Amino acid sequence: MEARGVDVFYAVVATWLFVSSYGAENDQDESPVVSTVTGQVRGTTAHTTDLPDKPIYTFLGIPYAAPPVGDLRYRPPQPAPPWEGVREAVEYGPYCPQNVLHFNMIDFPIKLGVNMTMSEDCLTLNIFTPTVAMDAALPVLLWIHGGALSVGMGSFPGFESLAAHQDVVVVSFNYRLGVLGFLSTGDENMPGNYGFLDQVRVMVWVKENIRNFGGDPERVTIFGDSAGGVSVSYHLLSPLSNGLFHRAISQSGVDKTMPINQQPLLMTKMLAEAAGCDTEDTSSIAACLKEEPVEELLEKVAPIQQMLGLMTFLPVVDGVFLKSDAMDPETEVNKAEYLLGVNNHVFGWIMLPTTQRAPLVGMSKEDFINFVKVATLIPYKDNPNLNKMADTIAAEYQHPTTPDDPIAILCQLSHAFGDYMFVGPTSLAADRHTVAGGRVFLYENRYRPSIHPNRPDWVGCDHMDDLFMVLGLPFVDVPETPINYSKTDEHVSLSMMAYWANFARTGDPSDSAGGPTDSPSLPTWPQYTPDNPVYMKLDVVPTTGVGLKSEKVKVWNEIIPNLAAEKKDEL
Repeated sequence: MEARGVDVFYAVVATWLFVSSYGAENDQDESPVVSTVTGQVRGTTAHTTDLPDKPIYTFLGIPYAAPPVGDLRYRPPQPAPPWEGVREAVEYGPYCPQNVLHFNMIDFPIKLGVNMTMSEDCLTLNIFTPTVAMDAALPVLLWIHGGALSVGMGSFPGFESLAAHQDVVVVSFNYRLGVLGFLSTGDENMPGNYGFLDQVRVMVWVKENIRNFGGDPERVTIFGDSAGGVSVSYHLLSPLSNGLFHRAISQSGVDKTMPINQQPLLMTKMLAEAAGCDTEDTSSIAACLKEEPVEELLEKVAPIQQMLGLMTFLPVVDGVFLKSDAMDPETEVNKAEYLLGVNNHVFGWIMLPTTQRAPLVGMSKEDFINFVKVATLIPYKDNPNLNKMADTIAAEYQHPTTPDDPIAILCQLSHAFGDYMFVGPTSLAADRHTVAGGRVFLYENRYRPSIHPNRPDWVGCDHMDDLFMVLGLPFVDVPETPINYSKTDEHVSLSMMAYWANFARTGDPSDSAGGPTDSPSLPTWPQYTPDNPVYMKLDVVPTTGVGLKSEKVKVWNEIIPNLAAEKKDEL
């Protein structure tokens, strides 16, 4: 990977020569054939429900790297081997190995874990484009899926809708997850961050090939939700990613949401011991875990994940993808234009089962304090100010009119966790990026889709609610889990798709220059700066605000760290 810059240069030159002679055989063919640097692929077409006369050309399951099996397990991805003839690209590739039980924990309208086919040979990507004309030069939106870096897949529905409504090329993909994607010994034997390296490899593939699919390799925007947004944030800090994308969008997730694992060897040894490996040195651990069948790895890591929580697997400073901790002020920041934000109840319902097994019952004040200590203040468990920190948080989040109501207490806990994991970190990331000289657009998504009839009324715009709108799901049939969307859902989806695509086109979410003539006319989205912390309130009618949850952000980003830093003799 160290020589990637030189390799990419020669690969791009080779690609230019290649695509000067080859391209799509027929732009209007129902089964278009397109050339890539490793071989030709045949796609198919898809349509949205509201644009039946506008075909979107889809290419599914294209290998972007060699299968990461055998000695390539726990190693950086290698280029995909070439093939002869025309490869059929009409079905999604298998999902990367993961513990499906996590899908069963969430109340989500689309059942993502149904009929999953998994394989270590999973490094494939998917393309959705309104044209395969090489001179189209459409903006490219490269989607990084979420799932706590442990679960998920690139085959989430809806990408054809975003491509159709906004004339953009959308790319999605699988990357290594959990025990295969982020396990590390903290040294050269198992350096970690393999999932991030897969994401970099996709960016290289896009740079080499996307022009043949109607895309502009000089206008690539990476975007993602939750751990996908976390990934985007880390790419802004990685020297490997620099120059491979041009704009970035983080939806409800940044680097501090999933901070660096300072002691990765501890958990790796736990797994190695469970697998019966020799744990005397890291080379023995690596050799042993490479031989372990993937099914047994998943089985043995499951109880460790249950003990440590869903966010068991975290990034590490590996000296290659990440040179230093994200919070290190010396860490260089990619100055790409950055759009980021949160849903206004980002820990509202889907993630509550991770803290409360019966969320409809509510909780006591004592439980609130205990959860806060265990989940948000664990780094300070030995700090003499621990109780003072917990009391400060409890006072800040006490419900103003019904402080003793169990449901109100649970609701306030959900907001506290959301601010701790998402809002506070997003504010830090926005400030860091502007200080580094990058342009920032900040938002709070307030729109709750009408597709959650079983959720309590006190839940707002929850984790992942934005996906339905940004990806245009109101205009896509999902036969396995049909959903009835409202006209308001459709209106909001069209607006959010336009904001995202405008940003990918021009770097300004309000500027629709070069976009479809029927694209919605949107309220102006001002640029964010620390001196003028303006943000967009995304809703049926978007409006602006100043100082996103400023008092709550102050608690997490200033008051708690200051209490933790107080010396014992000052108490």
